[in-house]
Amino acid sequence: MLLTREQLQERLIALHKASLELVKDVSVDHLLERIAKVACEQVDARYAALGVLDEGGKLVKFITVGMTDAEIKHMAHPPVGRGLIGELMNTEDPLRVPVIQDHPRSSGFPAHHPHMTSFLGVPIRTANVQLGQIYLTDKIDAPEFTADDEKIIQMLAAYAAAAIQNARLHENARRLAVLEERERIGMDLHDGIIQSIYGVGLSLESALHSFEDDPRDAKTRVMNSIESLNQAIRDLRGYILDLRPRQMGSEGLISGLNRLIAEFRANTLAKVQLSGVDNEPKDLPQSNSMVLFHICQEALANIAKHAKASQVDISLWSTDERVLMEIHDNGKGFEMEKMSVTIGHGLANMQTRARSVGGDVDISSMIGEGTTVLAWVPRRARS
Repeated sequence: MLLTREQLQERLIALHKASLELVKDVSVDHLLERIAKVACEQVDARYAALGVLDEGGKLVKFITVGMTDAEIKHMAHPPVGRGLIGELMNTEDPLRVPVIQDHPRSSGFPAHHPHMTSFLGVPIRTANVQLGQIYLTDKIDAPEFTADDEKIIQMLAAYAAAAIQNARLHENARRLAVLEERERIGMDLHDGIIQSIYGVGLSLESALHSFEDDPRDAKTRVMNSIESLNQAIRDLRGYILDLRPRQMGSEGLISGLNRLIAEFRANTLAKVQLSGVDNEPKDLPQSNSMVLFHICQEALANIAKHAKASQVDISLWSTDERVLMEIHDNGKGFEMEKMSVTIGHGLANMQTRARSVGGDVDISSMIGEGTTVLAWVPRRARS
């Protein structure tokens, strides 16, 4: 029986409202079940299902509505993509059948599958790609599905295509966020705790050479190393608890830099001078302060590993738009052409951190004349 114009309009309005809710759903499995339920409601079907294909066209999800959990568990196996389901997977057109068993492509049902008669299937497509299919069986109070039913489900399939793509975009964004978080954690560990442990190794190595000439100095270095190692353990525990490095502390950038300098002095023989820090940089976002802190930490670690410097000068100053930090050492320097080999992962970390807040890092060096790291961050957070 065909619908009157008023009945069709009412169903289209109801379909539009239901479909708008679908696009808001970003959970794929929940979304698929909602689509199947809306399909059932729109055409008075007893059963509905929604199949989803992977990029290779294989049926990877099959969500059902209308069957009880007991009926689903009692079936020999879920549909595998043969029969009318397989027919619909390979066509762009809807498929409407009065009696499933009478169709030439019908392959029967799995053992203990509920008996079903009438069938309506519509592909879910976007451009030239089929994302899945909507299946409906057993029209209630009618022997078969109508042409109007078919049009309604075709419209629902168009909404479903947009909703499925939207949900997949959200899933991909979540996966990307996880990967970015892993990279951030690795960078934080490299810049923080791993560098601290490396500093402990340098101090113990120095103590080893001092045992015969100056046992008292060696003992002092060992005691300092033990304290530094205990601090690294505390930092690691704190990092695990909140996945956020806490070395800078809550007292601000200048206090954090002074603590880095104290640790650097304890682990090397170099002198360090910090200038231009009479006042804490005003209105500097915490994220930007943390960037400068980690860049200084990385630069000092590189000096300890490579430079063999006796003097390090750190300067901090501000302009109307930026806060700048320069770290210069009088070490052995290196050829700029070989910078990626010499500095390696540390340089990439510095640049990544600075650029993440709208700043940048510039490094210059000459053999025998030391190295200069110039970093800057904006005074205000990026919008």
